[in-house]
Amino acid sequence: MDQKPQPAATSFQQKITCYLKYNEERKAKAMLFNPNQGNLLLKVLPFLLHCNYPDLPGFIDDADCPYGIHLFNHTEEFPHELFRRYFPNSTALRSDRPSSFSEKPCIHSLKTIGSIGTIAQSTISDCDYWVSIRKEELGKKGLQLLQEKCRAIEEWSMKRGSEVHFFLMDIDQTKENNFESETDEESAGSSIKLLLKDELFRTHILVAGKMLLWWFIPPGLTEGEYRNFVHNLVSRNKIRANDFVDLGYLSDIPKAEIFGACLWQMNKALDSPFKSVIKFAYLELLLHGTTTTLPLFSDRVKCLVTYQEKLPAEEQGTIDLAEVDPYILLARDIIAFYKQEKSEQKRASLIQECLFLKTLEGFESQKNTKFGQTSHLKATMEMMQAWHLLPENYSHFLRFRDWKYKELIGFGAKVHDYLIETYKRLRWIFKSFGADTGLTITERDISILGRKLFTFYEQKPNKIDYIRSVSRDLMEQQNITIHITKYEGVFYYYAFQGQLDHESVKSSVESVIKREDNLVRLIVWLLVNGIISTKTQIHLTKNFLPIDLVDIQKLTELLIKTFPIIHFSRISPANLLKRETVLRALAIVNFEKEPAKGSKTLKSTMVTENSYGEYFIQDYTTAIQLKNAMRTLLTQHYVSRWNNNLEIFIPPQDEQSYIKNLIER
Repeated sequence: MDQKPQPAATSFQQKITCYLKYNEERKAKAMLFNPNQGNLLLKVLPFLLHCNYPDLPGFIDDADCPYGIHLFNHTEEFPHELFRRYFPNSTALRSDRPSSFSEKPCIHSLKTIGSIGTIAQSTISDCDYWVSIRKEELGKKGLQLLQEKCRAIEEWSMKRGSEVHFFLMDIDQTKENNFESETDEESAGSSIKLLLKDELFRTHILVAGKMLLWWFIPPGLTEGEYRNFVHNLVSRNKIRANDFVDLGYLSDIPKAEIFGACLWQMNKALDSPFKSVIKFAYLELLLHGTTTTLPLFSDRVKCLVTYQEKLPAEEQGTIDLAEVDPYILLARDIIAFYKQEKSEQKRASLIQECLFLKTLEGFESQKNTKFGQTSHLKATMEMMQAWHLLPENYSHFLRFRDWKYKELIGFGAKVHDYLIETYKRLRWIFKSFGADTGLTITERDISILGRKLFTFYEQKPNKIDYIRSVSRDLMEQQNITIHITKYEGVFYYYAFQGQLDHESVKSSVESVIKREDNLVRLIVWLLVNGIISTKTQIHLTKNFLPIDLVDIQKLTELLIKTFPIIHFSRISPANLLKRETVLRALAIVNFEKEPAKGSKTLKSTMVTENSYGEYFIQDYTTAIQLKNAMRTLLTQHYVSRWNNNLEIFIPPQDEQSYIKNLIER
């Protein structure tokens, strides 16, 4: 049912009403997208943070463990029926048991940050929570115990299929934009604190606890004016201070912040480049301003929700809070920015395509919608069309999962080219900055992020190269067919998309993914680039080699187990500042099952992964060479079977025991 546009809110109470309505709309979108995940993220996890009971996830057996969320009413927020569904055997709510709730809650406000409840939410979206606390209330031990509790809940949630992260953020430090230590692993630290705060303000959902006072402070104030405004609100009893949390104010963002954020988005793009395109474009949009400080997009969202009187006259009273989506608003402004110049039209089109592709990640959620409801995808497409955000060729992207490999690589290359070109343009802009601009990114940040870029793009001998894909998550294939041919005495191994047989491969040249003269190298390359996963079915056409499908399947299973897919944005910064070291290895011995007894040769392949996120593959022709390589791994990198970071794979064959004894003695 269509909702009427909201009139501009003038009184403070009206603004609170508008904000709460907007927040509920965001929650409703998250629930509609995926009801099970929505319940978990918005109801179950807050409840687990609010209580501490032995038979519930996240229990910490220490009387000093702080827990509880201010203003959280568990009977309203987590109905008994839902409690029983998730924890049928728990006695936490029984009246004859000690209360599992704290009289002194320690979490002032619990908020999501990012794509949850927006057009950009997907079935594989993780969820970051900004947990506002006061460290002085907790003490050192209390903070450690609360962190332990949060980690336990994260692990429980992961087992249920939802990746979540709780970031404990001190209110006073956040207010002063001083939260580097809390974001070291997830950001460039010193370089993006203001941009991160801007993202929090414009994308968050209030899950539980106190509202952000920021929503009710007029945009465009100076720091001094903000402090006076807050003082007057409290002194004149316009608000109850305990109902709000003040995380400070942002009046603008210095251009000096942007370069570090550009580097960081390049780093994030290595995992899923199409997701970073919009954020990268936002940075370019910001930098084209003529002043040394930049306007906040979060203020734009605030005006639409609680300060519509600050909008142009023609927009006032026309806003439907259900249609206020931070990602759509941002994309619309970016596309309008690029369309100003004819030469930039292709970039505007790419933004539309990437936004739509991000939306398509949630395609599976359609099956969760109830009868009579508009599906998530259909509703989103209608909204995008109304805002002129649908790409011209959207029907082609609807069939994304059916694209041929060359189409995937072609689009991925276009995305990577955009990111690299934009990065070069932004570097040129920064070179024009005066000495007084004061870049905030540190040499350490540059070293860390530069190392990751080298890891991805740099070519080295025996290194498995990463392809410039759209996203390794989206490169995954349901079916891969291995086809073997022989030409001029050399065997060649092909990987095809789909399930094919010896005859159909001849007419499926467009489905070829890669050709190699080494089958193990081919399988490793497919794995490293996310093309093969646990969900992939592998097929083998008829051939005359002793290699069979079972050998390939067992090797693939062991490779996946030994080498989990790397997420570059999560590689430890500390590791990148040290000399690289081998973390784990897999030796594949006599995969082609050639006679070993009495032979001078024993072919083997060693696959290694290092601390920079690079994979290497090395072939050996004798047992001595392999044993020397294993000795080097042990003495220089502490990689061995005894340390549980070296695996040896010998496919079943008549001489399997002989080969095993040969390399172990």
